[in-house]
Amino acid sequence: MPPTSPPALAWRPIAAWALLYIAAWSVLPPLLTSSFPLDVAESLSWGREWQWGYYKHPPLAPWVLHGFYRVFGQSGPFLLSQLCIAATLYLVWRTALRLVDRQRALLAALLTMAVVYYTRPALEFNHNIAQMPIWAGLGHSLLAALQDGRRRQWLLWGLWAGVGMLTKYSVAILLIVQGLYLLAAQRHVLRQSGPWLAVVLGLAIFAPHLAWLVRNDWLPLTYASSRSSSHPTRAAIDFLLTQWLNHLPLAVIAAVAAWRARRAAPGQGRWRWQTAWPGYVLTVALGSGLLVTVLGLVTGLGVHDMWGMPMWAFSGLLLMAVWPQAWLPAAQRPLLRGLAVWLVLITLLTDVFLAYGAQWRQRPSRTDWPQAALAAQAQRTWDAVSTCPLDVVAGDYWLTALVTTAQASGPSVLINHDARFSPWVSLERLQTRGVLWLWQDGQTPAPPAPMDGLPQDGPWHSGQWELAWPFNGQPWVLHWRAYVPAACAR
Repeated sequence: MPPTSPPALAWRPIAAWALLYIAAWSVLPPLLTSSFPLDVAESLSWGREWQWGYYKHPPLAPWVLHGFYRVFGQSGPFLLSQLCIAATLYLVWRTALRLVDRQRALLAALLTMAVVYYTRPALEFNHNIAQMPIWAGLGHSLLAALQDGRRRQWLLWGLWAGVGMLTKYSVAILLIVQGLYLLAAQRHVLRQSGPWLAVVLGLAIFAPHLAWLVRNDWLPLTYASSRSSSHPTRAAIDFLLTQWLNHLPLAVIAAVAAWRARRAAPGQGRWRWQTAWPGYVLTVALGSGLLVTVLGLVTGLGVHDMWGMPMWAFSGLLLMAVWPQAWLPAAQRPLLRGLAVWLVLITLLTDVFLAYGAQWRQRPSRTDWPQAALAAQAQRTWDAVSTCPLDVVAGDYWLTALVTTAQASGPSVLINHDARFSPWVSLERLQTRGVLWLWQDGQTPAPPAPMDGLPQDGPWHSGQWELAWPFNGQPWVLHWRAYVPAACAR
């Protein structure tokens, strides 16, 4: 008869694997790339300005990202992603300990890494990655509050909610799902003070950004509506399909382990709940993804695939919450071996793609642009015409971010099209400190506001650069104009 309890998992090899994995995904990527990913570069250009909001998103993720860049340099953004994932796994484990036994809880946390979102997409720290520990924290804190009923646990739930809304508005999806769960299954707690104190705390944390939204005519929401899908029904179906594809490694690992375990314990496996809280597990594991899909199908909401990144922290927990007890001893080793194979494989493939992907495709991804050469050329050009530090770089969001984020203390950006996108740049600042304006060959942009307020017959300089571009044999041609105040003229 096979054993009914799996052997205890050894913490030391797991910890060693985790440290090696974090190092590989934090140290190697900046060595294999020549520029930051788009979302990283853009958020870095925002975070240094310390605003209560930005035209796309709330402020917390750019603030934290900028801090990590200043402390850890080029590895900082990549390390931050891995720490977000590590925090997520820890919170999943803490949640699972309240629902299943210790062995299942640890497996539940580890198997989260078999969801693709926690591997290759995590190279690009953005607001979705920043949400991952927040969604796990919301799941853990609400469960703790329901089980123990302590006021401080309700306040922790409110804290996670407020911090989450300062990170990305899509956290509201999970809050709605959890609210529906309370109304359907835990209505009695609404007669207590804890949930309402949590609401007050969450709103207090979110209040400064809410005030910013009011002052700025709800700019991020206006921006989001402008990017809505023109085919919302198809977008909802694509969203659901993408979420399934991101679970494919987990499904394969589980299927192989189940097959091995079934052979070791034939006729003994029964898929049934191993927890007294099945409704809660289903709520936090599936509720958000299903709600988004339904809203997309019913209301025409234009959903985006990557919204799903933080929604699946509890997929491993759902699997372990129904895994047959008789199969667990025989399945534990195949589950861990399958996970190890997946993580080694995706790490190697990612590093190879970062190192050679542009050469194979003969076109660069966002991490293959000559950022250092561009930033150095911009600095040399500015130093040749001005005695003042380079303070503002104007242009499209990608070019400006490449220049300004090459170092942690770089200049500010002035983004094309709308002065509200760069409220930290005023006409007075440009008049006293100057500006370097960039655009690529073939473009004829209008000067972004408030640059259009500078005198056209003032102290302008202009020219053209040709930078090495190794992907098609042709140089990268850019044009520049510099406004240099009289006090800074060389």
